[in-house]
Formats: sequence, C-alpha cells, structure tokens
Amino acid sequence: MLTAIKEIINPAVVLDIATADKTLTLKEDGVDSKIRKLHIQNVPEKAFAFTLDHQPHGRDNRLFKQLSCYVDISNKEGINKGCDLVLLIPRESRFIVLAFDLKSKKPNKRDTEKQLLNSEIYVRYLMAIAQCHYGVDIDCVEYKRAIVTTGERKGMNKRATYRPNEKRSDKASFHIESVRVNRKQEANVYLNALLK
Repeated sequence: MLTAIKEIINPAVVLDIATADKTLTLKEDGVDSKIRKLHIQNVPEKAFAFTLDHQPHGRDNRLFKQLSCYVDISNKEGINKGCDLVLLIPRESRFIVLAFDLKSKKPNKRDTEKQLLNSEIYVRYLMAIAQCHYGVDIDCVEYKRAIVTTGERKGMNKRATYRPNEKRSDKASFHIESVRVNRKQEANVYLNALLK
C-alpha cells in the first residue's frame, strides 16, 4: 500500500519523518498561530506523511488552493479545505490513516469536522485509485481524525473514529488533544495520543 501511495502523491506535498528519533515536525506559518512547530513523536519509520494544505510560494501557489481543479474554488461549503497532515501508519495486518490539523485556542467544531471529513473523503478517493490501479487491499484501512489545540475544548467531546452509519450528535467526530506551548512556540505530542 505504501509503495502505491508514494507513487500517487505529488512529492512536493510529502512531509519528512526524522527516522533517527521517530519525529515528524509540522510547521505553521499563519500569523495567528500559537504553535509554530509541533513535534509528533514515536512515528514509526515506515509511516508515510503528506499534507493537503500545501502552500508553495510563487507560480505553483494557485495549483494548491484547492484539493481538485474540478471543484469550483469559490464554493462556500468548505469542500476545498484540506488538513495539515495525512499520516499512513502500518500496523501488523492493517493501516491507520490519520487526518490531522493544528487548530487555534477555540476551534469551531462544525468547520473542523467538515475540514477533517473532507480530507478523509479525499484520501479515500486516493485509496480507491490505489486499489484500482495497483491492486491494493483497502479493506484493511482504518480512518481516524484528530486535532491539536492549545486551549479549552468547550462543547467538544472526544471521539476518534468516523462512523458513517451512526446518527449525528453534538459530540465531535474527531479526537482533540491539548498541548502546552513553550517560549519558542513549539509543542510536543505523542502519536498514540492522537490515535485514541
């Protein structure tokens, strides 16, 4: 599966995992970002990471403003929103796909849910391509969604896994992990904390 996904994903959006210390560092350039760098620790060496929020400088910037050129960029429903990180994690006979985002102190539950679900749907599309063209078994994939925030999570209860047949409730359909930020605006989190 990882071989197929690596062939499908544009190398410009791939994120490096430091194999020596099993750390993946996400950088956030937004002006209002409380976290400039988030270090995700204990990421397996064979994991694969990429972003759906690539923001290159110069001419290529317009190419990454949306997840698909076939979707109207002016759509107001948030269908062009992608997450900061997609992480494919091999686990014995299955794979976990984590759609993950860094959020401000008080994230909007509805917008966050939509952004993570939209990212997951896009990754499911990529998995369908891998199945069709590379013969990959996608039945062994488990999807999870999570965010890291620096603040309170008022009105947002924890739940990690997307359940398409479950009735909607007021609970968030993603895991929320709060972190402490140091003076350099950096924070640390263990991968297992995001997979709850």
